[in-house]
Amino acid sequence: MAITYQYALTNAKGLCRVLYFEGLDMSMVITPVLAGNPLLTAQAFYYLEQLDSVAIVRFEKEEIGKLKQFKNSDELGRYLEYLTDNYLFYYSKVNPLSKITSQMTEYKYWEDEGSYLGYDGNFTKSLALDPLNDTSIIKLSNDDIPNKDHIYDWNVVSYYTDEYRESYISSMKSALGKTVAVEFDDNEEYGTGKYTLPLVETSQGLLSYHQASMLDTISSDRLSLDSDRICVSRGFGGNSDFYLPVETFHVTNLHDSELLAYFFSGIKEHLPISKFRRFYNVLEYFFEAAPAALGETARNEREQISCVLRWVITKDDLVDFISNSVWDGYLGEIQGGMVSTNGLNVEPFSIDSENIVNDVAVWLYDIRCACVHSKATYKGRIQPRFVPYSDSEKIVSLSIPILQTIAVLCIEKDGCD
Repeated sequence: MAITYQYALTNAKGLCRVLYFEGLDMSMVITPVLAGNPLLTAQAFYYLEQLDSVAIVRFEKEEIGKLKQFKNSDELGRYLEYLTDNYLFYYSKVNPLSKITSQMTEYKYWEDEGSYLGYDGNFTKSLALDPLNDTSIIKLSNDDIPNKDHIYDWNVVSYYTDEYRESYISSMKSALGKTVAVEFDDNEEYGTGKYTLPLVETSQGLLSYHQASMLDTISSDRLSLDSDRICVSRGFGGNSDFYLPVETFHVTNLHDSELLAYFFSGIKEHLPISKFRRFYNVLEYFFEAAPAALGETARNEREQISCVLRWVITKDDLVDFISNSVWDGYLGEIQGGMVSTNGLNVEPFSIDSENIVNDVAVWLYDIRCACVHSKATYKGRIQPRFVPYSDSEKIVSLSIPILQTIAVLCIEKDGCD
């Protein structure tokens, strides 16, 4: 019998597909799910674009022995997070606009509290008993439940809610097909004439409650590197079955957990200044290693960051990245003038410069100083500053694609020389 663990993610809403990763110690699936165990808040329908996603790791029968290496659930949790980070690092490399991370900001899964389990994102606590298998339960009944043999689900209140929900779902489904006959005379949209109009129009990705609930059947044992879609089904067939596209990734390298933590804190941040600082932490980690690898002596931070860039990227690769960036209009914006919050310029660089790698390093250093320091003056002179939530902070966002890319290259370079 296999054991499956689900690991919650941040910024994974609207994935609308399945990601399958393999190549490391355990394979992993990231899939949309109906998160939070809706009970009182269950809906008749859900849109795929509004569903969160989770990482799923499945230990097959022959792999369960691996669990013995973990002393407790905290150790297992750290292992699953590290595995997830390494897979997501690869995903972020090929999908740099992705914001998915394993660093949770909102916990939506149930936690055991004695005989009660959390539902509705842990806002509802529901009595959970298993009279079919728990021999300690001798009697279970109330005015509606004659005896414990009538309980078919360990979530006892489902004896009521399942029936109520089915009635609700059936009623809402019937409304989807309703139309009305309408006659217009010189209407702005329809003109003059008779029409039969649907009462409801839905976007793609509409799932019934039962379809959304079936998403928890997706696991790695049903996927392979050849999979390009998966049938979401409980195995009985019928009108509720549907397909999701699958992206597959073969990953072979593990990376330093601390560097991944810096990297994904940058992925998760929303403020450009905060993102800059987190990605910059990755580069800063190599401020001594990079000069040593190049056989140079860096006398200050400006020279250190130049060494880091020249250690991991060539002039041609940097120009190619900037010229063909996935960020729309990036090349034009990146070479424009940059004015800090207090009106001082941060000098841009030229894509045509023979020393573009060093020029970009200087540019990043100047932005770094304007982000990190908030001094009104330095030795009596006004210095450029970027202030959070100011209009000028948008300028900092222009540096993020380059900084993020250099951070990726640094993490990949770590330990290779």
